[in-house]
Amino acid sequence: MADDVTARAGQVLGQAMAFQPAKLVLAGVRLGLFSALAEGPLPEDRLRERLGLHPRGCDHFLAALDELGFLERTADGAWANSPVSAQLLVPGDPASLSGFLQLADRVMYPAWERLAEGLRTGEPQAATYSGEDMFDQLYDSEEKKDGLVGMAEDASRPLIPALTEVFDWASYGSVLELGGCRGNVLAGLVAAHPHLDARVFDLPQLEGDFDAHMATLGMTGKLGFHGGDFFAGPLPEADVLMLGHALVDWNDDQRAQLVKNAFAGVRPGGAFLVWDPVIVPDEESYLRNLLRSLNLQLMTPHGKGYTLAQCEGWMRDAGFDSVEHRSLGHDVTLVIAHK
Repeated sequence: MADDVTARAGQVLGQAMAFQPAKLVLAGVRLGLFSALAEGPLPEDRLRERLGLHPRGCDHFLAALDELGFLERTADGAWANSPVSAQLLVPGDPASLSGFLQLADRVMYPAWERLAEGLRTGEPQAATYSGEDMFDQLYDSEEKKDGLVGMAEDASRPLIPALTEVFDWASYGSVLELGGCRGNVLAGLVAAHPHLDARVFDLPQLEGDFDAHMATLGMTGKLGFHGGDFFAGPLPEADVLMLGHALVDWNDDQRAQLVKNAFAGVRPGGAFLVWDPVIVPDEESYLRNLLRSLNLQLMTPHGKGYTLAQCEGWMRDAGFDSVEHRSLGHDVTLVIAHK
């Protein structure tokens, strides 16, 4: 019996204190630790000097990150990035998650401290905006806009290769991405399928960012931008409309309306694609996507996760003939509705 209590206590403490190792990684990103080591290994005293760290605790901070697999010791005792940190935690690498994690540290982490309050009230707990018009407020601040767009691109970037392959793009000539921000996903899609007439549909505040990003990618003129609100008025028509990491931002009535608007914009014989961390019971992603749903409640005025059955229901109610789904990896499900 005593052994059972000890094991259960260890399980409880491991879950309840999981914020500690999480904060180790987030602090490393915030301090610029992984960026500093991207240039090569450094001994502890050089790291402290470069990052402005106090001797107290620094040795154990580095050793703990080593134990978690984010740092490594060289033969002469210097500290170096592990392969996973070198690939995913150094800013500037195409696969880097550093932008996402920086915003998560500044915005998500404090909001999760107020989870109990959010569960009592149903109100968001993020301190980055107030009221109902989250995107208008965030996009009116360059700093907040850049953070939100960077986070969205970090989350969607790993999905682009699968998205280019799991759908029959060769059978369609045009695509409109709703809420496509700077066009990062659509640029990857057009690079793989250059025959597509592709446009981003998003708030007008993003058009300048779209133009600048297309120039950086060498894609100027290969994609178009259409400014507007996908809840207001008819959408531009295309063979395929798609919406990624966005249906989760709204409540069920708004989602149903958005799917209806998309149905009207899809040309006959076309399709509507949605990808999100859909909640699918009995799948490995189930718990992780429940947590993502709670994160949406804390971060947005209306957002919450939804189940695959709910999504299929909105699409059929809107008039789509058939609905299928497949995995894009990274706990994300692609739902495809055919018209």
